[in-house]
Amino acid sequence: YIMNTGLEGDTVVEVALQGRVPVSVQGNVSKGDLMVSGPNGTAVANNMARAGTIIGKSLENFTGESGVIEIAVGRF
Repeated sequence: YIMNTGLEGDTVVEVALQGRVPVSVQGNVSKGDLMVSGPNGTAVANNMARAGTIIGKSLENFTGESGVIEIAVGRF
């Protein structure tokens, strides 16, 4: 469910608090990897991430430079 879908402006963004969420990623990702904030607003895999830096957990594999995958945000 996306709230305020009719909102207009220069800096309108969607924020996920919990659930399955599509995210832009860079680099290779394996299912179950912890995802953290990376360059240019994308997510990257980092299984040694500190608490407080983790965005979510990857729900699928990705091989390539950049793309979109689904991650679990919130309780995982």
